[in-house]
Amino acid sequence: MRNRILAALLTAAMLLQGGMTAAAQEYTTEGTAECKISCQVNSSYTVSIPATVGLTYSVDAGTATGSFQVGVKGDLLLNQMVQVEPTRLTNELTSGIGGDFYDGTIAGEKTGTVLSVTVNMEKSRWYPGGTTPLFDMGEYVEISATEYVYAAGTVTTREVKAADTYTGTLVFTFGLEDYEKKSTL
Repeated sequence: MRNRILAALLTAAMLLQGGMTAAAQEYTTEGTAECKISCQVNSSYTVSIPATVGLTYSVDAGTATGSFQVGVKGDLLLNQMVQVEPTRLTNELTSGIGGDFYDGTIAGEKTGTVLSVTVNMEKSRWYPGGTTPLFDMGEYVEISATEYVYAAGTVTTREVKAADTYTGTLVFTFGLEDYEKKSTL
């Protein structure tokens, strides 16, 4: 029995390696035949996340601000979009009203002082051309297959009370999402 299983596995491997499938059609007379051809191409995308976001301190305002850009490019199925969101800054970010800003913290290296910061990102979802999401909340941007399409963001501290070097790690979460679409045709 074990030899039969091994022989079947070897035969299947040889058929697949030669490009022939095990479910081939066989004919013994002249005629015509049809063969179905299929190819599945899944969505693919690339996300560009900044390596660092430098904040510049303003003595007049008593706060520090910096900006960043997140880019996405790719070829998506018409019912999918790429979502990119900031999700952590030292701790899990808390979402503001309507998700239009996120609160987190960074810490002073010498004093240990914790600074509250706000992270804003103008767009968080990229969708394929020719469709638009059913819900249009202004947070969508059309994706390009070959060029990065960027969304700008900012990081702003609350009032800085002590001189120090403040650091934290901003984490972005990204992935594909399915959505209902309306055709622009």
